[in-house]
Amino acid sequence: MIIKKYIWSILAVLFLTGGIYAQKRTTVSGSVKDNMAGIPGATIMVKNENTNTVTDFDGKFSVAVADPETAVLIIKFVGMNDEIVPLKGRTSGITVTMKESNSELNEVVVIGYGTQKRKNLTGAVASIKGTELAKVPTSNVAEALTGRLPGVQVTTVDGSPGADVKIRIRGGGSITEDNSPLILVDGFEVANLNDIPPTDIESVEVLKDAASTAVYGARGANGVIIVTTKVPKAGKVAVNIHNYTQIKTLANHLDVMDPYEFVMMQYEFARKSTSNPTGFYNMYGRPSEFYIYKGNKGTDWQDEIFGSNPIARYTDINVSGGSEKTKFKFTFVNQDQPGVLLGTGMRQNYVYLILNSKLTDNLTFEYQTRLTNQTIEGSGTDGVSLLRALREAPTAGLEEYMTLPEDNTYFDPDDYEIKPRFNPFEEAEKNYRNRTTRTFNTTGALTWTIKKGLTLRSSFGYEYKYSEDGRFWGTDTKTALENNNLPLTYWSMTQSPRWQLNNVLNYGFKVKERHDFQLMIGQEIKDQESSIKFFRTRYFPEDITGEKALDNLALGTPFDNGSNAESPNRISSFFGRANYGYDDRYLFTFTIRTDGSTKFGPDNRWGVFPAGAFAWRLSNESFLKDSQTVSNLKLRLSYGASGNDRIKGDLYAKYYGVARDRSVGWGEENHYYYNFYNDKYLNNPNVKWETTYTANVGLDFGFFKERLTGTLDFYHNKVKDLLVPSDIASVSGFTKMMTNVGQTSNKGVEFAINGSVIKKKDFQVDLTFNIGYNKNKIDKLASGEQEWILSSGWAGTQLLNDDDYRAYVGGTKGLIYGFVNDGFYTMDDFESFDAVTRTWKLKEGVANSKNLSGDPVPGNAKFKKLTPVDPSDPNSYVIGDKDRKVIGDTNPDFSGGFGVNAVWKNFDLMAFFNFMSGFDVYNANKIMTTSFYQNNQNNFSMDVGLNNRWRNYDDMGNDLRYSPEQLAKQNENATMWNPVSLGRPIAMSYAVEDGSFLRLNTLSIGYTIPKQNSSKVGFSRIRLYATGSNLFIWTNYSGYDPDINLETGLTPNIDYNAYPRTRNYAFGVQLSF
Repeated sequence: MIIKKYIWSILAVLFLTGGIYAQKRTTVSGSVKDNMAGIPGATIMVKNENTNTVTDFDGKFSVAVADPETAVLIIKFVGMNDEIVPLKGRTSGITVTMKESNSELNEVVVIGYGTQKRKNLTGAVASIKGTELAKVPTSNVAEALTGRLPGVQVTTVDGSPGADVKIRIRGGGSITEDNSPLILVDGFEVANLNDIPPTDIESVEVLKDAASTAVYGARGANGVIIVTTKVPKAGKVAVNIHNYTQIKTLANHLDVMDPYEFVMMQYEFARKSTSNPTGFYNMYGRPSEFYIYKGNKGTDWQDEIFGSNPIARYTDINVSGGSEKTKFKFTFVNQDQPGVLLGTGMRQNYVYLILNSKLTDNLTFEYQTRLTNQTIEGSGTDGVSLLRALREAPTAGLEEYMTLPEDNTYFDPDDYEIKPRFNPFEEAEKNYRNRTTRTFNTTGALTWTIKKGLTLRSSFGYEYKYSEDGRFWGTDTKTALENNNLPLTYWSMTQSPRWQLNNVLNYGFKVKERHDFQLMIGQEIKDQESSIKFFRTRYFPEDITGEKALDNLALGTPFDNGSNAESPNRISSFFGRANYGYDDRYLFTFTIRTDGSTKFGPDNRWGVFPAGAFAWRLSNESFLKDSQTVSNLKLRLSYGASGNDRIKGDLYAKYYGVARDRSVGWGEENHYYYNFYNDKYLNNPNVKWETTYTANVGLDFGFFKERLTGTLDFYHNKVKDLLVPSDIASVSGFTKMMTNVGQTSNKGVEFAINGSVIKKKDFQVDLTFNIGYNKNKIDKLASGEQEWILSSGWAGTQLLNDDDYRAYVGGTKGLIYGFVNDGFYTMDDFESFDAVTRTWKLKEGVANSKNLSGDPVPGNAKFKKLTPVDPSDPNSYVIGDKDRKVIGDTNPDFSGGFGVNAVWKNFDLMAFFNFMSGFDVYNANKIMTTSFYQNNQNNFSMDVGLNNRWRNYDDMGNDLRYSPEQLAKQNENATMWNPVSLGRPIAMSYAVEDGSFLRLNTLSIGYTIPKQNSSKVGFSRIRLYATGSNLFIWTNYSGYDPDINLETGLTPNIDYNAYPRTRNYAFGVQLSF
């Protein structure tokens, strides 16, 4: 209630201020249009007066002037030539027709600590307008950026509501540290874009080369994303409402066995160990009875855990207005995003207030506050396991076909025990999880215009982030079984405050019109820290629910708790930039920044990051200036350095945390003691900055009065002094220490083109396309190291030869390593069959895969021998650990997107596709659904169905294993090995698939109701639309989605029990009044 009263009080003050300001001036009115219709959002300024306004949705305006006889209006709009209109006494009926500018080169682009006209850019900057992002009905900006900017790879970790979004710019260069870009929202650094609604965005700029990022020094090595939110505009109070309802469905469905296929498969497995599997017969019947399963679809557990088709709701209310002196904008967003997986969902409320006030003619105050409250429900596929659903039996066997007697004459119900089956609802309750995050962000800034062109801006920002994570495991869960099969909980609380202070002085001036100088110097201080505390409690009552247990932790027995606080990360910075332009043809940029960070020791605390750039506007040369074809042509060159301080804060010094646990060697049951915050590496006081050196060559072009525009960039990045773990003597108690000895490089090409194909009064069509190519290479690791042997750990210790990833000097990281499949053994691989001993003898020279798929027999999986063999040694044909190689590369070669925007009368259409190619996915789900690992009468993929796999039994259950001729005839069309031969999971080429895809990311059609109709019901604008997201994907990948878990550590792209993406259908309305 206090917050509500505060907000309404502010609004009341703003309205009163607007009324007072309107006294003793003359109001003039008119309209602004182009050759088609009125232009909404055009800026109207009064020359030599501190007065301005914007046109409404019909292009109409009204503005107060001191004297209509002498007043002069200046009208501006992006893409149009400025219009200067003397009033000459007129006060109404003023019609201004704007003409299309030859280009959008005068558009202002946000860069580091300032702005610049696009035509004067010397660095590689990609941008997208908020109007484009707002067309995508999604809960956050990051998802809306997918595929829209060249060289910017956006990947959602999985399909769960509120899932993390990974953003990589030009691939990233660090091997062990964070490759995430620096993200700034209105100048304040944030961790991610998950809570920023797309409808609140004015523009997003991505700075990619050193000329653009060096001004951010230690934070700029991975690129910089600058998000600018919409600012309030003077005028009457305007209200915009955006509401949509979204239906979610599973985008893909994996083909698993029906009851008949399943029973036949399990029969083969049962017969492998005994000729009379009575337990199997009692449950599923004998082969002569299997016909009862035919035609029965059984239970597809995918439908049970994903079949609800939940409905998401999103509402965005925006109120803005105010006087010329004081303007405000208030935004409220509420969203409820239930997940397609049972027990999952996300709810979020977002409040944003901006207040801009002109205190004096030379002093402006800006204030912003954002509040976010997000709750994520459910533990995802860790709770309701997708893999278990895929492997759960589609039938309970004979009991589904039995009719129990109505009385107890021949049947004692106490003797009949129903076998418990998978219950997704119960699993969701037993694996309860609730995560709450509250973020408060506030920023205040004063801008002092000292004189024309000279401004000083001082700003202070503060953010406080509070999060809770409550987890519950009920009886019969794996975690509970490890604790006397009684419920237990985990609860943690994290607090992360941060603040920043900066002062920036900008001075722009011209000398003799030809010499244009733009100078900037600044200073910045940042402080960030984080602390966490956690409690583990067990032995709750058996029937307690997760919600009740977390609300009443005292009902259980505490057994583990702890807390730790990271060392505060403080950065002090000084920076400057000089832009010089000669005759609007030759442009120079020089940037330097020095940063001091507490993450480094005193001797390496400060880093200096310079950059320089040059651009030549060929289109302004005499030989092109009057060209009717070339409207813009600019060559760009840049080189510079930027740093990466996104490292752990305790690498150069040892810090301690406090925990409560059994202390080794002390003998107490529980003891408070200090332990190292980082127990993996010995501290290294010589740790220093990772530094990225970037060379960039670019070309900006525009043809036919900017109807066709684009960019082309070539880059080469080299990251030096990479932090990598190096071996040390164990006498210190540690075996590794992080040292600055590594080096990587990456090079690539980026291309983007936009075309206005049709531009008529009632019909417009715009096309866009972008593509990026990136190749990363490891140049150096620790001294003497040529490779890293890595384990993904997806199957724990059960993966046969679990070192399934590699990183090579001269190669790259993210390389999948394993055995190479060679189909399966056939009759042609064997020299003879001994009917007495029932053994098969391999032909000489045929690889022996007994270590992977058992003693070779027809139908067993076969693998390739990769190491040299000794013909005199029969054991040298046996497949071993060294018969492995790189079987997949998870690094994409190309990524990008293309789309179309069309407007016909009041209808609008938008379609956008994104693509990625040249990368592999490690399909661990495929391994688990085609092998008998941990298979307790579990289901299988149809990859090993009756029509595909090698079969050792016919339809009537007859054993053919020892009848070579009948066995060969039965399997003459087989294409897959018999999965009975595979036990423990194996990293093998069969599970590595090409992940290349083309996705219809968004398809939207809308209709704006004519103004004369919408005004009858009190609205200035009504737009209705329908949008589909993730509607179709063209790919050869056999899993749910190939765009999974990309850029996650050193072992990425593993598709294992991951929450799949959804296909969404949204129906929405946008209202303005």
